[in-house]
Amino acid sequence: MNNKTVQEFFGTLTKEESLQCMESGLIIKDSCVLESKNPFFGYYDDAPKVQKPRYLYLMLDKPIGFVDIQRIIQKLKKSSSINIDAVLAEISTPNHPDMPAIRLRDLPQYGQLSIVQQEFRDAGLVFKKHSKETNLEHALITLEKFFLLEIIEEGIYFDARQAHHGYFIIPEYIDWDAFKDLTRKAKYEPSLLSFDAARASIFENNQLIELVRIYRENIDLSLLKAYRDRYYHLLGL
Repeated sequence: MNNKTVQEFFGTLTKEESLQCMESGLIIKDSCVLESKNPFFGYYDDAPKVQKPRYLYLMLDKPIGFVDIQRIIQKLKKSSSINIDAVLAEISTPNHPDMPAIRLRDLPQYGQLSIVQQEFRDAGLVFKKHSKETNLEHALITLEKFFLLEIIEEGIYFDARQAHHGYFIIPEYIDWDAFKDLTRKAKYEPSLLSFDAARASIFENNQLIELVRIYRENIDLSLLKAYRDRYYHLLGL
């Protein structure tokens, strides 16, 4: 279609994943890199075993501001020979304080990981030291990022960069525990296929808009609307 409306938004996305510390010699010595053990587990736990997206988290020694990390990422995208898809992340669990990180998505080859780490280190970042205990079950991950969304109709979006990601508006903010419970109830509907859900917030025209992100391979508009209607029914809308 030539009349697609695509718009960029700034916002956050919150999801839950289990992370494990990489013990591989592929990373810089005495640094901590976490790998998602089962990304989009709400979907892939029920779906056929296929190639999953790969997500890595370069753990930082101390927090860094969004603008500061964006300067570094933009510089590396211009100078690095490796295709870097990176965003700022914060990871938390009940037993750990909030931990800052850089989320890498779909690094072409894991053999490039130490090169990317060194490029970030040369740009001034200090990595958290390696710890065998940094394996996090059900870690809450919040990403600060720009969303490039295709506006399908009012309140309905598809991700213009990443396939299989759809979004719909919800009327108000829902805290994570309530969102998990809402998603669990949404999955009781047998007519809906498996999916993974996350919570997102974006800014538009000085307003904060709350969204549900649905991940399912080959999701289309009719299926996304079915998920939206199920959530709306549970919310009493």
